[in-house]
Amino acid sequence: MNEFLRQEYKSKFDLHLEVPEGAVYSFAAAELAEEAGMRTFMEAYRPLMKALDDKAAGAYFGGYLSIMALAVQYSVTGFLCVPDFSLRNIQLHLVPADGYCRIAFSLREWGMVQAPADEPGRKAWRNEALTSFYQSTAGPLIRMASQVSGLSPGEIWGQLPTKFNYYAEAFAAELTDPLLLRRLEEDYAYLKDELPAAVFGMPRNPFQVKVRRIESLTDPQQTVQLRNRCCMYYRTEGGRLCYTCPRMKEEERSARREEFRAERAAAGE
Repeated sequence: MNEFLRQEYKSKFDLHLEVPEGAVYSFAAAELAEEAGMRTFMEAYRPLMKALDDKAAGAYFGGYLSIMALAVQYSVTGFLCVPDFSLRNIQLHLVPADGYCRIAFSLREWGMVQAPADEPGRKAWRNEALTSFYQSTAGPLIRMASQVSGLSPGEIWGQLPTKFNYYAEAFAAELTDPLLLRRLEEDYAYLKDELPAAVFGMPRNPFQVKVRRIESLTDPQQTVQLRNRCCMYYRTEGGRLCYTCPRMKEEERSARREEFRAERAAAGE
């Protein structure tokens, strides 16, 4: 792998060539697809992230898994090559910092599979790469995280679309090549609209969600995305419902805005 790709994976997706600095626990993804392995992971992760119960740990696990899924999507579209994202090749690492704990990733081997040069061949390759990841990697991990944490599979899968919609906008804003922008849109549309629900082991494709926008907390002239599912931050020590949480009632959201803006005004900001 060249230096550019190495830095892109590390900076954008916390995906490393080796165990990241500061990791206190490391797990083979294949072990987490088994009940004993996932229970061991949850027992280690829960106190580090200050979760009040396993459901919060399950939701956060889904949130971090979305970063791995984004790495797959970005590889397919932007790099036209994909590393081996199979369970046997992935390792997860718990890295505490500043009072919280992130989940970082590494791969045992970095052999890259190149996309075919022709567009029909590339699309068939893309379809297979996405099917393989969601059916054979993400699916088993999410089902076991659900079984161990007690959080439904739909709630864990539901952590992925919000991040995808946000980063799709961010990645698109970086692009100046219209061909690459079209490929980004087409590949994301395939994931959302064409990848069969059976690939996810769900009644429907979990990426088929309606994006709702609400008034920004900081600027009444701007809007932000409402989260697809609750991230369970309120089930962590000192946590509460996030401003963009779908569980929050609109009157509470309005009160949160007024409180925040009054505090900023009092501080002279």
